[in-house]
Amino acid sequence: MTEGIQGHPADPGPDGGTGAGTSADLVADLEHELRDTRQASTAALLTGTALIRVAAAGATVAVQFYLADLAHGHPHGTTIGLVGTAQAISEMVFAPFLARFADRLGRKLFVVGGPVVGALGLLLVAASLHSQQIFAARVLEGVAAAAFVPTALGAIAAATSLSVRARARASGAFEAATMAGYAGGFVLGPFAYHYLGRGAFVVLAAVYLLAGLICLRFVAHVPPLPITRLSTLLRDVAGPGPIRSFLPAWVGTFALIGAYGSNLASLLHHSPVRGQRLVHHFDTRLVSLVLVSAILVLVIGIVLWTPWINRLGPARQMRRAIPGAWLFSAALLAANSLPHVALYILLPVAGLGILWLAGFGPAAVAYLANSSETHTADRSALMSIYTVTLAAGGAIGAALGGVAISLASFDGLVVFGFLLSMGTFVLLGPVLRWERRGRMTHPAG
Repeated sequence: MTEGIQGHPADPGPDGGTGAGTSADLVADLEHELRDTRQASTAALLTGTALIRVAAAGATVAVQFYLADLAHGHPHGTTIGLVGTAQAISEMVFAPFLARFADRLGRKLFVVGGPVVGALGLLLVAASLHSQQIFAARVLEGVAAAAFVPTALGAIAAATSLSVRARARASGAFEAATMAGYAGGFVLGPFAYHYLGRGAFVVLAAVYLLAGLICLRFVAHVPPLPITRLSTLLRDVAGPGPIRSFLPAWVGTFALIGAYGSNLASLLHHSPVRGQRLVHHFDTRLVSLVLVSAILVLVIGIVLWTPWINRLGPARQMRRAIPGAWLFSAALLAANSLPHVALYILLPVAGLGILWLAGFGPAAVAYLANSSETHTADRSALMSIYTVTLAAGGAIGAALGGVAISLASFDGLVVFGFLLSMGTFVLLGPVLRWERRGRMTHPAG
């Protein structure tokens, strides 16, 4: 049963119940303006996605510098860790609730209001003088991302509901915009803080506001939708089906990303460890160059893989992309045990592995968007699974990756990442079988 436009039960069908077909037709009619302005709305949502990731990533780096300054160069590791996770944890916790309200109250309110809240959070960071205040401000910033990201994904899924090709392109573009935003933030945050100090947070707040203004001007309005009762929605998501079969594999992939993303920079900058060639106290600028280069290679890979989503199918493409992680792991293991001159050969091989693995992300977004066709009025709520798995997988990867590093330094991280990729490959088996049975709902053409 679905809820009506203002949250009340929808009108019953001729049989006394609310027909799924009637509800889907109503949703399609309410979303017509979004489909009619597909190119402009999608471009605005992708631009907004990139900008809020620039602001969030830039703030994450700048906050670490600010905490170090507040502690006179000797910040407590626990403080850095807690403040660093505040934004991600609040995004994970609030995303399902805010996404459901976005479907119920109107999506445009959230893709515009989210960045405004993010800007407020960073202005509060700029005014903060204690780590506790910064923690609270970053929680507010996480709420902003929770309001924007799943709602933007839901709107993109709705805008591309009539074209499988447009959906594939939009899925790839969303992942590319996210990665490009992270890369931009890793550059803007440190430079802005170096030259402006706390003023950097005002600059990053302006980036948030720019994202909101773009969505306000170009994203089409969608009225409140007749959302599904929460008990029904949870039963459908948690029951046998494409979403439940996919979640373990997606958590595994985000755990792989979290393991490297949370530990690689500090490991490369760590004091030299005997027998670990890549643990060599590399200069922070070189470490930053390595991270940004990896993201750029990932973006190129996303662009190259996106046209193949419709030819292979999302599930098959995800599984074919996973061996890229094996190549990446093998290259790093070899590089960590051979003289540094071997890096000239092995780093390009590792880059090829990233290029290969890049096909997973856009295929996963397309898979989740296709799954949302079973509950068109609840697209944002279903797409919040992206945010939840991203944060949960990242936290798992960061924590267990740290344990692996404590056991075997860089080799431990690489072996842990390899085991995660093997597990993900196996977990994609049920997903592939589900897609082969033809039970997924896809856009027309």
